[in-house]
Amino acid sequence: MSIYSLDFPLLTHVQRNTLRMVAEGLSNSEIARINFVSEKAVEQMVGRIAHSFNITQAPTRNMRVLLTLAYLTGLDEVVA
Repeated sequence: MSIYSLDFPLLTHVQRNTLRMVAEGLSNSEIARINFVSEKAVEQMVGRIAHSFNITQAPTRNMRVLLTLAYLTGLDEVVA
């Protein structure tokens, strides 16, 4: 599945851009600086994106890694 597939969760342009930056390895502070927003705003955006994929924060899983997998594989490799 592609991130542009109809089955891929609906994300806004800003959310897709944020997801791309997470997948590229940028930190929340780097993303905030690029987009002229606060780190808190980026944290909330990443949380909303994760919620779109039914990915929850857990001690045994890294949300950013799972989001990167979702971006790169189109959800095929994500175990939520």
